Amino acid sequence: MTAVILHIPHAAVAIPSIWLSLFTLREREIENEILTMTDHYTDDLFDLGDVVAPLRFPVSRLLVDPERFSEDCDEPMAACGMGAVYTSTHDGRQLKSGDARDALMEAFYHPHHHALESMTAEALQRHGRCLIIDCHSFPSQPLPCDRDQTPDRPDFCIGTCEGHTPAALTETAVKAFGDLGHSVLIDRPYAGTIVPLRYLGEESSKVCSVMIEVNRKLYMDEQSGLRSDAYSATKTTLHSALTSIMQRWEEITE
Repeated sequence: MTAVILHIPHAAVAIPSIWLSLFTLREREIENEILTMTDHYTDDLFDLGDVVAPLRFPVSRLLVDPERFSEDCDEPMAACGMGAVYTSTHDGRQLKSGDARDALMEAFYHPHHHALESMTAEALQRHGRCLIIDCHSFPSQPLPCDRDQTPDRPDFCIGTCEGHTPAALTETAVKAFGDLGHSVLIDRPYAGTIVPLRYLGEESSKVCSVMIEVNRKLYMDEQSGLRSDAYSATKTTLHSALTSIMQRWEEITE
């Protein structure tokens, strides 16, 4: 077990058949929503082999989104039907019934967060420290549900959490992508990074987290979902930046 965890919450496209009856959309419409909302290929783009421990969410975020707060009263996106269990699409149409919310949370959300907390605890026990890299991608144009509607989006977005994202990590990430000719913004168009609730605000010097978001235009055709010719180059860029971030983290936490 390494001290670094790659958190990959939105790469899956699977919706187990037993849950399909919850959806009010037709099959083709579900496929289109998956195309729009999935962080396609992030499980491969961020794959560093045996160097780090990945934690992949097993089902589509259309079923359950593990990066939302568990209670709708705490989650800003719940106001538009996109809390932990989505009931609305990215453009405000009805997606599915919320009748099975408790069952979905028990089946997918809580086990995932228990796994993240357990992996973090094990890293702390073995190494005395833990770095979580929250791995995402985002569409090149704002979605109707996005809070940031600025049309000019960067190539990469770095998300931070106060007390858990050292400034040195943010600076390293910005420099790593910038040196390769890419535009970078901090907490725009998406903000934050995941920290297990057990450690949020506690042991902040030991549990670090940073979110890396890559613009999908850099590696795929957003209309078809297929990888573009630039896929390999983008993967190389990400690996270079991740290596720099991990090395810098080791330096500041020794």
